Amino acid sequence: MNKSKIQVLQFGTGNFLRGFIEPMIQELNQNGDSLHVCLVQSTNSANLEGLRLQNFAYSVYVAGIGEGERIEKTQSISCISAGLRLPHDYDQFISLALEPELRWLISNVTEAGLEWKKEDQTKKIPSSFVGRLTKWLYARFEHAPELETVLLPCELIPNNGALLKDLIQRKAAEFLFPAHFLFWIDQKCTFHNTLVDRIVPGFPKQLDTAAPYTVQVEPYLFWGIEGNAASLDKLPFKACKGVLLTESLLPYSQRKISILNGLHTYLAAKGMLLQLETVADYLKDSSRLAELYLLLEEEIFPFLNQPLDSLRDYASKVLERFSNPFTAHSLRSISFQSVSKFKMRLAPIGQFYLKKNGALPPYISQGLVALILCYLRLPHQMQDTEETLSYFNKLQQAKGSELDKVMLASKDLFDFEDQESLKIAYSNLLLTLPT
Repeated sequence: MNKSKIQVLQFGTGNFLRGFIEPMIQELNQNGDSLHVCLVQSTNSANLEGLRLQNFAYSVYVAGIGEGERIEKTQSISCISAGLRLPHDYDQFISLALEPELRWLISNVTEAGLEWKKEDQTKKIPSSFVGRLTKWLYARFEHAPELETVLLPCELIPNNGALLKDLIQRKAAEFLFPAHFLFWIDQKCTFHNTLVDRIVPGFPKQLDTAAPYTVQVEPYLFWGIEGNAASLDKLPFKACKGVLLTESLLPYSQRKISILNGLHTYLAAKGMLLQLETVADYLKDSSRLAELYLLLEEEIFPFLNQPLDSLRDYASKVLERFSNPFTAHSLRSISFQSVSKFKMRLAPIGQFYLKKNGALPPYISQGLVALILCYLRLPHQMQDTEETLSYFNKLQQAKGSELDKVMLASKDLFDFEDQESLKIAYSNLLLTLPT
């Protein structure tokens, strides 16, 4: 691995980042920059080894409707120079902290990756993303304290940069690192809150000639990055189409997470129970589409409390993107780590509605019940953390009716105790499912 050619350390080898970040970096390089990426993988995916066999080169297939026109094109990606697998390549990973050209850290480790996990500070290799990143930064602090680091988390969590910084500070205390390390983080590390928006359905199965690891994306791309004027001005990504630099991402973030991602989480669970495969399959039914509009108007829009015309316009465009004729967006793919996604995307709306109306919202309640039933009825299709899968495995083996188990999971995992609303949602949902 030629370390001197690495400027970007990217945590995540999945379709999303490879269809979102790499196209922008490729565009920058074609316009005169020289940014090279090192991928870091912490899962059991075959992505890293497969990409390495083709020298980390692959293609991005852009297909959809953009500004009223049909778009279909392919972009070659060659900006990835290396890849590491953790924990196997941990020493190489730490050694990168000393490289002066490496400045940009980008992550997409899902919502579950930014949850606090207590760890044994005496172990050389932490098990969590936050623990490993904290030790990486500490190595830079000890051996190359003059170097600056810019962190751009892409997880779909409000204030993700601030959250990542807080988790690292807590982890530093857990690892008994000195107080002046925290001061150094304040001085030499910049944590940006970001918001990503691009539908990346993955490998284009409809293209028989597509090379391995080709990623399909829609034409639409939005990357909101929050910060002060001085820090934002240093970002190379400011030159990329679709990038918005702003002092506050809050309205954009709330709208996107609640509408686009919230609808995805909702329809993925219901669609899988209906034995559907893609988002487009779900939207073919007019009654299901009408239900999504009711979910938006009656439950999501009141929670967002933004200008209604703007919300309706954004939601209309989202549903149009969902109906992209080129896209076969897998419901199973969307359902990855659904528990943490529901907590972030739809549970706050449920709590808001419950506080205001004294009952859980009917549509989100159905979405919650559907999600729990997916884990109970389709355990082999659900991809989640070991902790979550173990919980549902034990719940499935416990005594009690299916409804009893739904109620218990609602309370244990989401802190919802409105049994009457959940009973109604359960009964209504069963009426729509195949017998």
